Amino acid sequence: MKKVKRFDRVCSLALVMLLVVAMLLTSACGKKPEPDTSKPTLPGDVSTDVGGDTSGDADDTTTGSDVSGDTTGSDVSGDTTTGSDVSGDATGTTGSGNKTTKPSGTTKPGSSTKPGDKTTRPSNTTKPGGGGILNTTSKTTTSKTTTSTTKKEVDQSVKSKILSMFTPAMKGKTATILIHFDASAESGQLLQMQEETGVKVKFQICDLEDYGTRLSALINASASPDVCYMAGSHYPSLVIKGFIQDLSATNQDLTMDIFDTQLMDNYVWNNKKYAVMLKNSGDAHFSVTFYNKTVFKRLGVTDPGTLWNQGKWNWDTFRDCAKAVNDPNNGVWGCELYASHTFLITSGKGLITVGNGEIINNLDSQEIIDAWNFVNELHHVDKVTTGLAGAETNFSTGKSVMMVGENWMTGYDDPVGQTKDDWGMVPAPCKPGVEPFAVATPRAACIPVGSRNPDLGLAAYMYWSSNDVYVDEDDERPEDMPANYPEEELLAMRETLWDMPKVINCSQGIIEYGGEYSQWDFSFDVFQAGISGINTNINKWKSAIDVNIKRIMTEFS
Repeated sequence: MKKVKRFDRVCSLALVMLLVVAMLLTSACGKKPEPDTSKPTLPGDVSTDVGGDTSGDADDTTTGSDVSGDTTGSDVSGDTTTGSDVSGDATGTTGSGNKTTKPSGTTKPGSSTKPGDKTTRPSNTTKPGGGGILNTTSKTTTSKTTTSTTKKEVDQSVKSKILSMFTPAMKGKTATILIHFDASAESGQLLQMQEETGVKVKFQICDLEDYGTRLSALINASASPDVCYMAGSHYPSLVIKGFIQDLSATNQDLTMDIFDTQLMDNYVWNNKKYAVMLKNSGDAHFSVTFYNKTVFKRLGVTDPGTLWNQGKWNWDTFRDCAKAVNDPNNGVWGCELYASHTFLITSGKGLITVGNGEIINNLDSQEIIDAWNFVNELHHVDKVTTGLAGAETNFSTGKSVMMVGENWMTGYDDPVGQTKDDWGMVPAPCKPGVEPFAVATPRAACIPVGSRNPDLGLAAYMYWSSNDVYVDEDDERPEDMPANYPEEELLAMRETLWDMPKVINCSQGIIEYGGEYSQWDFSFDVFQAGISGINTNINKWKSAIDVNIKRIMTEFS
């Protein structure tokens, strides 16, 4: 049985943690402070904080049975190597402070395990964090995780095309990849790659918070990795800063149908493309709606799955569903808005537009105003949602019948996967009149300045990130997987999401530039504003975001 790798939880989970802190601050202080839009400088700017960052904050680990074959010369002081059993610490972080309200049932960062792995989950440490266009609040290395599915066979067509990226001259070489999570779960796939191609991988591991700083240090030390990541919170800053080369730096054929060129088109700056994404990769997750089939069936209400198949799934039918199943008198709510910012994107506009040398703040557009009106009506007028706390547990226990979340939550050992009732998943609804599309949060591969072997790095990266080239012989249905876990449906919907037109969620890094505000500060403010307070909050945040955009364009250009 093939395990589909889920996109790293750090980015989304860090947002959840920031939300918790925002809620706590609100409880403690009575109201949230106005964003200070007058600050002229930013803490931790990578342009001034890169010198000498080679002291071992990041661990380098080489997969394969022989660690002596690294010929890339990209080691920096403090790096270490291991054999095929790549180790790593996957401890997560949570916000700190005087907690008068704590969301229950939300997934903790760093708490995931590979399906079937019975080992104890890593404990969580408490550490407040900042943020920024090159940073998040997580100060830890977090595991890349997987979700069990019923994918039983290697896709030989995809595999042959990925193997065509390897040349005979690459045999015996080692590709270096800068990552921000533990890669030990993929050692079997990488060992297979080594056997088939003669290529090994060396991971340079650093904290997500320090990713831009670490990459800058490696570039300045003439020790650039062959390939690095560009998360949504890193775009477009890594490009504007000059850390990333455009795709003309590689001779690989990126027009092959194994690549998601539509998603790659989201990473365009001054008419040049900067990122590579493989179709069906484990390096992207999508905004979705989970729904409780048992409750819908019991009440005789048409469920989201049926509406989606009929082409009728949108904001209006989402609201109709939530109202039809809402029964707060008996402790049952229509929906959870775990990812309320999703509605900004599915309005058809998006909070931030990035591309072709511009960053545009859309906060005062009618589409965004409509989105926040819709979210506030659900909460304050229709009263079909509990708020924002404990969304995953509320859904899994039947307290809430739907939840707007993200598909990385579908691990069978996660709260959503442990839902006792029958459940399903459909894409996040779009505004009526907007052609359906998928909201993606990708982590794309890119070529850093100074890369010695971009062709080698991309070939190794694509083999490693693919869900179609490797089947673990020991990958059997775990005994503790719930009998009602909808594996086949989740796999089919995941493929549907990949086939849909896609828009990336790239607003986090813009809002959080400098670490003064977070996307969840913004979301919390407007979500809790009530209908009468939407415009006031939008005006407040438009000013703050405008300042950040000006900073980015001035300092990075």
